[in-house]
Amino acid sequence: MADVATHPIYGMLTSWSDDIRKRTNGAVEIKVYGAGQLGSQGNALTAMQTGTIDFVCHTTGFIETIYPSVAVLDLPYILQTSAEAEKVLDGPVGQKLFEQFPAKGIVGLCWGHWGWRPVTHTKKGVPHPADIAGTKIRVQPGAIYAATYQQLDAPPTVIDVSEIYLALSQGAVDAVEVPVISLIASKLYEVTKHVTNVNFVYNAGAIMASKRSLDKLPPEFQKAVQEASLAASPGWRSMMATKTEEGVALLKTQGCTFDDVDRAAYEKALQPVWEKYKPIVGADLVEAIQKQTGRS
Repeated sequence: MADVATHPIYGMLTSWSDDIRKRTNGAVEIKVYGAGQLGSQGNALTAMQTGTIDFVCHTTGFIETIYPSVAVLDLPYILQTSAEAEKVLDGPVGQKLFEQFPAKGIVGLCWGHWGWRPVTHTKKGVPHPADIAGTKIRVQPGAIYAATYQQLDAPPTVIDVSEIYLALSQGAVDAVEVPVISLIASKLYEVTKHVTNVNFVYNAGAIMASKRSLDKLPPEFQKAVQEASLAASPGWRSMMATKTEEGVALLKTQGCTFDDVDRAAYEKALQPVWEKYKPIVGADLVEAIQKQTGRS
């Protein structure tokens, strides 16, 4: 199960599936479905735990509903560049997070990227914390996502990706926090035009397998799945960077405006989120990331 079928990640996963088929001489065939085709995004991980769905590619906001410490990656501005994020995810922190997965029936195969997450508003840009106050905003699941916007006095609500367009067009929410590519894939730019590069989170994601399904495969096929996944990660990341640049250019032709933010002001405003969640996600994980990114 992937993002919506119009999202570039869907194509990436189709190539990943093709690679696994080749590596196993056709013995392992994985059919890729878009979001909503096998049920809601929120239910995908539990379906993987039971083996109803064999593989899922999802973002941290959904993953942390089962593995709360993954939320460390969503602390506002803990990862500030793609190079930092890749170093952290491909190093001991990323490995430590994946080590938790099998105990709850899931195997983490590789880390990737959904794109930095701007705030796109139906009415205005939000370059300063005061600007976003009072905004009803759609966020993905995850306690830190909700806490971040609650701290900014912007009431968050979780809406499935398939329902965002309608929610924006009907005024159920004023804004959405999704990557640039998702604005295009779901045609959200038709109903919301003001993009602000708040980019609180790198928005990591992962390809994951149902442990129950993976364990049914012979060891050599399990190895092929794992190796194909690791091989897909660099291309996934570079593709997202390229598609994001192309997406910004396209959105500008569609009348979208782009604002940068007063990052120092946002960091200061969101300090209480760090104070609350550092002990919850694990001070050791926070400090390991800070050390690796040179901000300890």
